[in-house]
Order: sequence, then structure tokens, then C-alpha cells
Amino acid sequence: MCARYTLTRAEKELAKMYNVQISGPFQPNYNLAPTQEGLVITADEPRIAQKMHFGLIPYWAESTKLNINTLNARSEEVMEKKTFAPLIKNHKTCLVLADSFYEWDRKSGQSVPYRFMLKDRGVFAFAGLWSQWKSRDGAEVYRSFTIMTTRANKTVGKVHDPKFRMPVILDKFAEQFWLAKEFAPSDLLGLCKPYPDEKMIAYPVSTAVNSAVIKGAINNSSDLILPMNSR
Repeated sequence: MCARYTLTRAEKELAKMYNVQISGPFQPNYNLAPTQEGLVITADEPRIAQKMHFGLIPYWAESTKLNINTLNARSEEVMEKKTFAPLIKNHKTCLVLADSFYEWDRKSGQSVPYRFMLKDRGVFAFAGLWSQWKSRDGAEVYRSFTIMTTRANKTVGKVHDPKFRMPVILDKFAEQFWLAKEFAPSDLLGLCKPYPDEKMIAYPVSTAVNSAVIKGAINNSSDLILPMNSR
């Protein structure tokens, strides 16, 4: 599962890297958690990077209360799930911009967070699906997304075990493919593979990352991405 990630680069850098306009004010996030807003690029509006809530709310839901099961979508099961199948069939695909993600090593009995990054890319994209929910009176609109997952590679699997999951990280070519509307769902799902081990690095960080909110305030500090014991 991918339940926490980061996007720490400056707005201008992100806009240039993905050749997009960023909709609305943007602030770097060192500990992006469920219900918070991430930056996504959709197949419907590929020239805009827009903010949506992490954790998908289906359009047919009664409210915007988040179900933890919609944080991620298992790529092998997407076509079997009523929450996700209509989205990929109707090309509600998106790129979820990120520069790292966290996973927790609990083998020691403690919960030690690790930060996973790519060696050759400062910013990358998870494969995602998005949905738009509206209140019955149409007054409230809530856009949200889920991150696709696949089986873990060895780098991520070391944190838990080989059966662990990891987010689907797309290479630059696959990013364009994921947003293309002319391809069938089966073609898109073929992109959902573990990222190559040799292109990833990881290191432990402070357990301060474990809390998304502290005393009612979002826990978002640049110190969170520092290697453990370096603070």
C-alpha cells in the first residue's frame, strides 16, 4: 500500500518538467496523507496540473467520508471492482506527481518509516485513477484520486516481505501512454509493473513522519525527509 508520499519541488519546476499550468496555489508537501490534496494531471485535461484529494470517493458514494480501501487500487483487480472498473474503462486516468514515498518497516516490532526515491528522476508520477463526487444539490464538488499498486520489487519488499505492494511508478514514455485515451484498459494495466530495483534508493527517516497531524496541524516539515538521526 502507498498511504503517504511527498511532493517537495517548487511550483515553477513542476510546471516546466511536465509542461503544464498549475491550477490554484501550491505548497510543497513533505508528508502527504489521505484526504490531503495532491497534484494530478488527468487524461481529460493533460495541460493542467490540478489539486485533488488523496483517497478516492466514488461518484455514487453517500458522502465524502473516506474508505481506506480506496487509497490504492490493486492493478490486478481493477477490472473486478465496481469502484475502479468504470474509471479505467472511461479513461479517468491521471498522473499523481511525487518525488518520493514512504513505507514502514515493522519487522523489528517498531514502525520505522523508509523514504523511497528514484536515482535518475527528481520528480516522477504514480499511475492513478480519479473521480468527481457531487452533493445531491450540486453545491459541493469533491475530486479525488487513488494510486495504482503492483507487487513490490526487492527494494520495497525488503521493508516488509516479498508479498508486499508498491505504487505503480511510470517511466516517462509510460506517463504519456497512461493518459492516452485510444488504448484499451488491458493495455493500460500492462504498464502496472514493479519499478526496476537498480533505479531506486531508500533510507530510514524519523518516526516523526508517522503522524499526519500533530495537535490539529498538518505535520509538514522539510525535516521529515532527512535521514534518521540527522535531525
